[in-house]
Amino acid sequence: WRPYLTAAAYCPGPLHMPQCRSGEPLGAFVAEENEGLDTGAAEASGAGVDPPAVALALGGASREEADAFLKKQSALADKQGALVDDQRHHLHEQFKQLRLGIWEKRLGVLLRIATGFVGLIVAAGLALMIWNASQSSGLLIEPFSVPPDLALRGMTGQVVAAKLLDHLSEMQAQTTSERPAETYANDWGQAGIKLDIPETGISVTELDDFLREKLGHDTHITGEIVRTASGVSLTARTGMEGAESVTGSEADLDRLVRQLSEKVYRLTQPYRYAIYLASHDRLAEAVPVLKAVAETGPTRLDRAFGYGDWSFLSGDTDGIDTWLRLTQRAMAVEPDNVLAQANLGFLFANKSLPEQAMREFQKALTLLASNKLGMYSGREGIAFKGSVQAGIDPELGDFRDAAQIDTQVVQAGTSYSPDFSAYLAQLEADDHDLAGARATLVDTVNYPFDYSAAATASDSLQAKIRINSEAQNWAGLLSDADAFAPTLQKYPGQRSFLPTETVPLTAYAEARLGKIADAEKHIAATPADCYDCLITRARIAEVEGQHGRADYWFARAIDGQRSIPRAYAFWGQALLDRGEPDAAIAKFTLANQKGPKFADPLEMWGEALMKKN
Repeated sequence: WRPYLTAAAYCPGPLHMPQCRSGEPLGAFVAEENEGLDTGAAEASGAGVDPPAVALALGGASREEADAFLKKQSALADKQGALVDDQRHHLHEQFKQLRLGIWEKRLGVLLRIATGFVGLIVAAGLALMIWNASQSSGLLIEPFSVPPDLALRGMTGQVVAAKLLDHLSEMQAQTTSERPAETYANDWGQAGIKLDIPETGISVTELDDFLREKLGHDTHITGEIVRTASGVSLTARTGMEGAESVTGSEADLDRLVRQLSEKVYRLTQPYRYAIYLASHDRLAEAVPVLKAVAETGPTRLDRAFGYGDWSFLSGDTDGIDTWLRLTQRAMAVEPDNVLAQANLGFLFANKSLPEQAMREFQKALTLLASNKLGMYSGREGIAFKGSVQAGIDPELGDFRDAAQIDTQVVQAGTSYSPDFSAYLAQLEADDHDLAGARATLVDTVNYPFDYSAAATASDSLQAKIRINSEAQNWAGLLSDADAFAPTLQKYPGQRSFLPTETVPLTAYAEARLGKIADAEKHIAATPADCYDCLITRARIAEVEGQHGRADYWFARAIDGQRSIPRAYAFWGQALLDRGEPDAAIAKFTLANQKGPKFADPLEMWGEALMKKN
């Protein structure tokens, strides 16, 4: 557009200059254009040029002057553009620096957060180490002192201590108990682990050992081997608990270490040692240890477990009355002893006093819910609750639920004796599942150690008797009863359980085989308050055709245990067999009210309705 600018001071039109209007003075256009220029650029130039004056000057200037002016303006514009580019570059660098500064600040914040987080982890780890050290109550076996010639032959102090540790660990693994064990460990096994704490020269292991030494309650087991005139003497010391020694020939050193490990086990964990003895059918040795724990144990928890198992195992050795007496003493000493409370329930169930048994079982469930002594928790608490519930259910005729609970306990591995399998077979027989009961006895879980071999042997025979009773195999039932003799000889305390558990079944079998005199003689010797015994008296009278006498005994049984459905069901069955369906239905109705999940009354009710068409 330069020729038009020099030729005239008017716009040539939108074709050449779209920004201006045709015929408009060029000065006006230039003024409008200059109004939009960046004032910053003008200030930067320092020219202070007035656009209208420029337009007037160009209008009267010659071409050479105009060209010179425009060249100067063009150079100025180039300088201004360069200045703008330079400013843009500087602004870009400033923005880069600003962004970098922001990221540096962010990273700084993150670094401080990470440092604080690591500090918290270290502090938490140290706090946990201190806590663990304060709660530590392990049993650390230190290397024994041995004669130099034994050490030269390989029997060093560490070897002796390692053998002792092996035997102790083996005994712990063979102790079937819900009580947690103290942990045995050697006192040198961590020596090779050296994770140094920077700038201190102290390893984490050394710090942990220091904290355990100052804050913990670990027991250090030390000892020595010395020569005697007859061989060698091994001694182990366990701090405040005392010391134990064994003597023998040097050739029997391994056997002596094993004997010493049992003595150490008794010194350091007497309760678990007693359970170990019981699990290996050494009741005569176990009972005195449990008695000592019950009477002189260091804590309430120790004494509670000691009393619970002392009373229970005393039943195998001395009879059910001793079991009851010691259990009642246990509850008097410690009312929160849930094990002893549950034992009362099982005791009254064994004595065939079902209402009393259910009351004691309910108290046990209440104690277990509060668990003030911390005797059972987690997996053990669930299993214990199940075993108590499985004691309640059969009294109300809910054999199936009890069997399901017992099956879960056996399958979960939370039972400590095959006695659970024997009891499961009894429940299946009571639920008329003869095939299942027989299979359970055959496929009993193989327990390597039996907490109560006496109870297992007795209950296994009792299960066979119940199966034969349900199958009406009366001769087989009496034959199984005769098999009790070896068990009673080995465990004389089991004899006291027979009158309320076995005699009612054998006496009724004798009556069904026509041995009425034997049946009457044997049932007459049973306790006068035994629920199942009173029912059996009535059933024997019914076999003899003495209906009035049978009704008397049924009524006696109900008077003593009104909330239990079995007597109503048996009485109803007797009435049904006499041809009195209406009277039988009345008894079945009551039985169903007492035990809604007891199937037998409903089944016989149906039979009564069929007899009435």
